Amino acid sequence: MTHDAPLLARMSANLRSGLKTLLDQYDETLRAAQARKDEASAERDLFVLQFLELRRDVLRPVFEAAGAILRERGHEFSIQEVEFAPQAAGKIDEAGIVFRIAPAGMGIAAPADDDLRSLSFTTRHYNKTVGIRNGAVPYEGAGAKGGYALARITASLVEDEVLKLMAALVKG
Repeated sequence: MTHDAPLLARMSANLRSGLKTLLDQYDETLRAAQARKDEASAERDLFVLQFLELRRDVLRPVFEAAGAILRERGHEFSIQEVEFAPQAAGKIDEAGIVFRIAPAGMGIAAPADDDLRSLSFTTRHYNKTVGIRNGAVPYEGAGAKGGYALARITASLVEDEVLKLMAALVKG
């Protein structure tokens, strides 16, 4: 017998039964919480995968096509992709893609002004939307209203956003 055996022998059937029931309920609560967590993680992973496909099949091709036209006219551009990455303490780096324009004849943008020459599409995993930030209208994509469902992001929408960015740069 273990050291606790005398204590267990003195435990009433009522206490033993009550503790067993409560511990069973606790275990079920833990299982349900883990199932919810696993389901949310699977949904998040699916959303991120769908965004990566959108980035590969729609966003990058539109950015590359626009960049080729810009380059033909002596301007430069860059495309930067960021991967989704959970960090420590629940922090997450969202997936995204940024299209930056470097117009010929304009100096290098100051770090504070860099976003004014860029167009970005970034995941918002917590509500499964994509935020669009356009330097032409830098605050338009902020907040909950600025989130787009993946299905709403088409080549046409991306082209319109590129044109909006370039129009703002032309106006200076």
